[in-house]
Amino acid sequence: MFKKIMAKFGIGAATVDLRLDREAFRLGETITGMIHIEGGAVEQRISKLSVALVLKANVKGSVVTRVVATIPVLQHFIVQPKPFAQEVPFYYALPKELAISTPAIGYHLQTVLDVEMAVDPTDLDRVTVLPTAEVQQVFRAFEQLDLRQKASSGKLTRYGQEFSFFPGRPFSVPLQEISVTFSEAAEGLRLLLELDVAQAGWFRREREFRAEIIIPRELLQEDALPQLTDFLSEKLEQYLQNPESIPYVSYPRYGDRYDHSPSSFGIGEMMGGMAVGLLGGMLLNELIDDASEIAGDSLFGDDTGIFSDDDTSTDDGGSDGGDFGGFGDFGGFDE
Repeated sequence: MFKKIMAKFGIGAATVDLRLDREAFRLGETITGMIHIEGGAVEQRISKLSVALVLKANVKGSVVTRVVATIPVLQHFIVQPKPFAQEVPFYYALPKELAISTPAIGYHLQTVLDVEMAVDPTDLDRVTVLPTAEVQQVFRAFEQLDLRQKASSGKLTRYGQEFSFFPGRPFSVPLQEISVTFSEAAEGLRLLLELDVAQAGWFRREREFRAEIIIPRELLQEDALPQLTDFLSEKLEQYLQNPESIPYVSYPRYGDRYDHSPSSFGIGEMMGGMAVGLLGGMLLNELIDDASEIAGDSLFGDDTGIFSDDDTSTDDGGSDGGDFGGFGDFGGFDE
């Protein structure tokens, strides 16, 4: 009887341990592993065994967490006392719409053994979410062009996850920074770009151009890196030297963030096709709400809010003049 009472408080209770096959998985891959369950001092009835994928983001120095998905594994079973041990296979297909891991965006898996009328044993395991092979190929091509990621690269914006690069070598035009957001296209991979170019004159200023590049799928193959690098180099030089050649790109306004109907033209529609966006508009809205409460700011209330890039540069080239602000830079955090 004493052992049963102690087990209800977690002393001498069953234990659970998720053992992943590896720590890092690409978007679209399946996370695999084994859940190891060991019996405690007494028999215990389990209501359910589940694993939650939890996102943690550092927003302006404050940590915001959200459960991305809860994966049911087993229900209604009994764990016998020691030396009982059981292994249960675990698998979960990572959606392509998640943000990838950065110093300020992290994920962990929380395994919970729901014990009836007792403290629930839990286990936490960090998991790294990597970009798709296609997006990774673009990152490799940028490295070949000596475009280097900034420390703040990978921040969340209302349009997805934005990656920022600065040139390690001069271009034909004084390029200061390139920001890229990825999305899927029927023909391949779509890159939405912001090109910040230094302007000559007495007063230093930058001019911003917005452009779109659609990369054909054959250039995203692993053995096509030289061709992809040449393709991106030619496109960037063309747009920098002749901004008038940039195709018109309409960046839709944010729209009603509370309208998730299929007909709404807001974040839910934009995020659904993101290759490295955030899982659906609703999850992003929840993060925005949390960040607003932390900062005590109204959403997009003014240019100094936490979601504004505080950009005073001039818009030009392929832009509809809509604002393209984001969460601002994220600082790192420790798991």
